[in-house]
Amino acid sequence: MLFRSLVALLLAPTLSACGSMDGIGAKILTGGAEPKEMDPKIWAATPVCPEITIRDGTEFLPIFEPGKQGDIASIRFQANVQRVARDCDDVGGQIRVRVGAAGRVLSGPKGATGSVTIPVRVVAAVGDKVLYSKLIPTSVDVQAPDFSALWSVVDDGLFLSVQDSHQADIWVGLDGKGETKAPPRRSGK
Repeated sequence: MLFRSLVALLLAPTLSACGSMDGIGAKILTGGAEPKEMDPKIWAATPVCPEITIRDGTEFLPIFEPGKQGDIASIRFQANVQRVARDCDDVGGQIRVRVGAAGRVLSGPKGATGSVTIPVRVVAAVGDKVLYSKLIPTSVDVQAPDFSALWSVVDDGLFLSVQDSHQADIWVGLDGKGETKAPPRRSGK
């Protein structure tokens, strides 16, 4: 017990210096040199995996009984997007972006069950220029006793140039209108 206490006491100053990035620790990690700015040509040639977001206003979609569009009492199902993700690979000078989305479909006020198709759209754009737009009809089977079902899709058809990968925005949403125009650009880019 005395030996352990003595070892701990002797190691404490040594271990506390490990987390510090000043003095000798910083010189060892950086090779003694100051950090350098990245060459803009290297940055321009380096692919970026663009951010992906759920497009505002498309995260929820009510599905009405035929001919009763807009009648809240006639909502058969309510679909939503809960999660999105992306993964990128460098493929022969282009960036392949695999886009994933997942959500849930719930029965509406009437407790409907059965199969329903929800329209999931993936869009990639640079500013107002749409580079890619794909509507993915996704079939979901809603049954009792839960009166809900999960859905998920993966789209691996999106390819971007290295230059476009630096500026592109990717959106996913439920598209009940068939829109293909680019959503408004987010601030901060």
